[in-house]
Amino acid sequence: MPLPRKPVPPMRRPTLAVALAAALASWAPSLAQAQASSAPAPSAATLPVPQPAAPPRFETRTTSLPAKGLFQGDELTPAARRQLAELVLEALGLRIEVALVVPTGPWRLDGTGSDERQLTPQRLEAVKRFLQERGVDPRRMYVESRIDDRIAEPRLDVQIGGREAAD
Repeated sequence: MPLPRKPVPPMRRPTLAVALAAALASWAPSLAQAQASSAPAPSAATLPVPQPAAPPRFETRTTSLPAKGLFQGDELTPAARRQLAELVLEALGLRIEVALVVPTGPWRLDGTGSDERQLTPQRLEAVKRFLQERGVDPRRMYVESRIDDRIAEPRLDVQIGGREAAD
Protein backbone atom coordinates (compact mmCIF):
# COMPACT_ATOMS: atom_id res chain seq x y z
CA MET A 1 0.00 0.00 0.00
CA PRO A 2 1.56 3.31 -1.01
CA LEU A 3 2.10 6.03 1.56
CA PRO A 4 -0.10 9.11 1.24
CA ARG A 5 1.65 12.09 -0.32
CA LYS A 6 1.41 15.49 1.26
CA PRO A 7 1.66 18.56 -0.93
CA VAL A 8 4.87 20.56 -0.55
CA PRO A 9 4.31 24.31 -0.40
CA PRO A 10 6.17 26.25 -3.11
CA MET A 11 9.37 28.01 -1.97
CA ARG A 12 11.40 30.78 -3.47
CA ARG A 13 14.80 29.12 -3.15
CA PRO A 14 14.69 25.60 -1.81
CA THR A 15 17.94 24.50 -0.25
CA LEU A 16 19.15 20.96 -0.57
CA ALA A 17 18.27 20.28 3.07
CA VAL A 18 14.73 21.63 2.62
CA ALA A 19 14.21 19.75 -0.64
CA LEU A 20 15.48 16.53 0.95
CA ALA A 21 13.23 17.04 3.98
CA ALA A 22 10.24 17.58 1.71
CA ALA A 23 11.00 14.43 -0.28
CA LEU A 24 11.41 12.37 2.88
CA ALA A 25 8.24 13.87 4.34
CA SER A 26 6.25 12.58 1.39
CA TRP A 27 7.54 9.05 2.11
CA ALA A 28 7.36 8.96 5.89
CA PRO A 29 4.74 11.09 7.68
CA SER A 30 6.31 10.51 11.08
CA LEU A 31 9.62 11.86 9.80
CA ALA A 32 7.79 14.97 8.59
CA GLN A 33 6.37 15.53 12.07
CA ALA A 34 9.82 15.20 13.64
CA GLN A 35 11.26 17.55 11.03
CA ALA A 36 8.52 20.12 11.66
CA SER A 37 9.15 20.16 15.40
CA SER A 38 12.89 20.79 15.00
CA ALA A 39 14.55 24.11 14.23
CA PRO A 40 14.20 25.45 10.71
CA ALA A 41 16.87 24.37 8.21
CA PRO A 42 19.60 26.93 7.64
CA SER A 43 19.47 28.76 4.38
CA ALA A 44 22.23 28.43 1.80
CA ALA A 45 23.42 31.93 2.71
CA THR A 46 24.20 30.92 6.31
CA LEU A 47 26.05 27.69 5.54
CA PRO A 48 29.84 28.10 5.54
CA VAL A 49 31.50 27.44 2.22
CA PRO A 50 34.56 25.24 2.69
CA GLN A 51 37.69 26.76 1.19
CA PRO A 52 40.41 24.47 -0.13
CA ALA A 53 43.49 24.65 2.05
CA ALA A 54 46.45 26.29 0.36
CA PRO A 55 49.40 23.93 0.04
CA PRO A 56 52.27 24.70 2.39
CA ARG A 57 54.86 27.08 1.01
CA PHE A 58 58.05 25.57 -0.50
CA GLU A 59 60.99 26.32 1.77
CA THR A 60 64.73 25.81 1.40
CA ARG A 61 67.61 25.37 3.78
CA THR A 62 71.15 25.95 2.47
CA THR A 63 74.72 25.65 3.66
CA SER A 64 77.94 26.50 1.85
CA LEU A 65 81.05 24.47 2.66
CA PRO A 66 84.47 25.80 1.57
CA ALA A 67 86.64 23.22 -0.18
CA LYS A 68 89.48 23.78 2.26
CA GLY A 69 88.99 21.33 5.13
CA LEU A 70 85.99 19.63 3.52
CA PHE A 71 87.53 16.20 2.85
CA GLN A 72 90.15 13.92 4.37
CA GLY A 73 90.91 11.52 1.56
CA ASP A 74 87.51 10.59 0.18
CA GLU A 75 85.61 11.13 3.45
CA LEU A 76 84.08 14.23 5.01
CA THR A 77 86.00 15.92 7.82
CA PRO A 78 84.33 16.19 11.25
CA ALA A 79 83.78 19.93 10.68
CA ALA A 80 82.04 19.26 7.34
CA ARG A 81 79.92 16.55 8.92
CA ARG A 82 78.90 18.96 11.68
CA GLN A 83 77.83 21.64 9.17
CA LEU A 84 75.83 19.15 7.11
CA ALA A 85 74.20 17.78 10.28
CA GLU A 86 73.14 21.34 11.21
CA LEU A 87 71.60 21.73 7.76
CA VAL A 88 69.59 18.52 8.19
CA LEU A 89 68.44 19.70 11.64
CA GLU A 90 67.28 23.01 10.13
CA ALA A 91 65.23 21.02 7.61
CA LEU A 92 63.39 19.03 10.31
CA GLY A 93 59.67 19.47 9.85
CA LEU A 94 59.94 19.66 6.06
CA ARG A 95 58.74 16.96 3.74
CA ILE A 96 61.90 16.95 1.64
CA GLU A 97 61.22 17.15 -2.08
CA VAL A 98 64.75 17.83 -3.31
CA ALA A 99 68.32 17.89 -2.03
CA LEU A 100 70.87 19.60 -4.27
CA VAL A 101 74.61 19.11 -3.97
CA VAL A 102 76.21 21.92 -5.97
CA PRO A 103 79.98 22.03 -6.49
CA THR A 104 80.74 25.69 -7.24
CA GLY A 105 83.99 27.33 -8.27
CA PRO A 106 87.32 26.01 -9.58
CA TRP A 107 87.08 22.35 -8.55
CA ARG A 108 89.42 19.96 -10.35
CA LEU A 109 87.97 16.79 -11.81
CA ASP A 110 91.01 15.65 -13.79
CA GLY A 111 93.47 14.90 -10.98
CA THR A 112 95.45 18.14 -11.31
CA GLY A 113 95.82 20.80 -8.63
CA SER A 114 95.88 20.50 -4.86
CA ASP A 115 94.09 17.73 -2.99
CA GLU A 116 91.58 20.14 -1.42
CA ARG A 117 90.42 21.24 -4.89
CA GLN A 118 89.88 17.68 -6.11
CA LEU A 119 86.26 16.63 -6.52
CA THR A 120 86.11 12.92 -7.19
CA PRO A 121 82.99 10.81 -7.58
CA GLN A 122 83.90 9.14 -4.27
CA ARG A 123 83.86 12.50 -2.49
CA LEU A 124 80.46 13.37 -3.93
CA GLU A 125 79.20 9.95 -2.86
CA ALA A 126 80.47 10.64 0.69
CA VAL A 127 78.28 13.78 0.82
CA LYS A 128 75.26 11.95 -0.59
CA ARG A 129 75.78 8.99 1.76
CA PHE A 130 75.97 11.34 4.76
CA LEU A 131 72.65 12.96 3.78
CA GLN A 132 71.05 9.58 3.18
CA GLU A 133 72.16 8.35 6.61
CA ARG A 134 70.36 11.39 8.06
CA GLY A 135 67.06 10.52 6.37
CA VAL A 136 67.23 12.25 2.97
CA ASP A 137 65.81 9.99 0.26
CA PRO A 138 68.58 9.28 -2.30
CA ARG A 139 66.00 9.42 -5.12
CA ARG A 140 65.52 13.11 -4.27
CA MET A 141 69.24 13.98 -4.32
CA TYR A 142 70.78 15.66 -7.34
CA VAL A 143 74.23 16.98 -8.17
CA GLU A 144 74.26 20.21 -10.16
CA SER A 145 77.73 21.34 -11.19
CA ARG A 146 78.60 25.01 -11.31
CA ILE A 147 82.31 24.48 -11.74
CA ASP A 148 83.80 27.76 -12.94
CA ASP A 149 87.46 28.84 -12.93
CA ARG A 150 86.43 32.50 -12.68
CA ILE A 151 85.29 32.01 -9.07
CA ALA A 152 88.16 32.44 -6.59
CA GLU A 153 87.65 29.53 -4.19
CA PRO A 154 85.79 26.24 -4.64
CA ARG A 155 82.92 25.44 -2.33
CA LEU A 156 80.19 22.88 -2.02
CA ASP A 157 76.68 24.27 -1.63
CA VAL A 158 74.06 21.90 -0.26
CA GLN A 159 70.41 22.88 -0.44
CA ILE A 160 67.41 21.01 0.96
CA GLY A 161 63.94 22.01 -0.16
CA GLY A 162 60.47 20.90 0.76
CA ARG A 163 57.13 21.79 2.22
CA GLU A 164 56.11 21.79 5.86
CA ALA A 165 55.00 18.34 6.88
CA ALA A 166 51.38 18.23 8.03
CA ASP A 167 51.82 15.19 10.27
